[in-house]
Amino acid sequence: MDGMRRVYHFNGSVYGLQNLERKRLKVATIMELNDPFELLAHNSQDTYIRAALKKFKQDAHERFGFLCFSRSWRSPVQWGHYADKHKGVCIGFDVPAETAYPIQYCDYRLGFDASSVQTDEEKHNWSLGLLTTKHEHWAYEQEERVIASLDGLTKENGLYFAGFHDVGITVREVIVGCNSGVTRAQISDALGDLSEGVSVFKARPSFGRFEMVRNRNDNLWL
Repeated sequence: MDGMRRVYHFNGSVYGLQNLERKRLKVATIMELNDPFELLAHNSQDTYIRAALKKFKQDAHERFGFLCFSRSWRSPVQWGHYADKHKGVCIGFDVPAETAYPIQYCDYRLGFDASSVQTDEEKHNWSLGLLTTKHEHWAYEQEERVIASLDGLTKENGLYFAGFHDVGITVREVIVGCNSGVTRAQISDALGDLSEGVSVFKARPSFGRFEMVRNRNDNLWL
């Protein structure tokens, strides 16, 4: 679809089915992310820069959260880390391209030049850069990130959720992990009226590469 980008969200089996059934995703708040260098991409040996970055991160935490996706579902590492050791599911979404920001990976802490952040546009670009820069060790995730304002989101038990419709994302694929006991019937029930046009299949390890591929033998999956 024009203007849309296919991205993938890894889930454990319970939360994956709940996400489909409730048509929503949990929004990750900044302080709960698993990388302590989030929003701290600048070299902060200077105490002034360190204090400014700390304040920026806290302010951003109170205003924004992330929906985190990958450009690929094939990484066995991501299945292991984020989909309960291949026992979960991976949901493929079409996401508006203008709202999905690819993470920039680098192997060094960024420098800071105050003269380059004078105009509103420069400040916006600088802030966006901090929100979308990570160390290269995370590059295997091939992350695309949707930045969501926390205002107006559903909040339950201290957690924020964004409805699929609210952020303009559409379910297109449901991929079941190779070690998962999730059945076709469970996926169908969870999708409900979202089922039309959604490709559902099971993954397996490739016979020739270190990646996950589609299991074409559907008779092995009930």
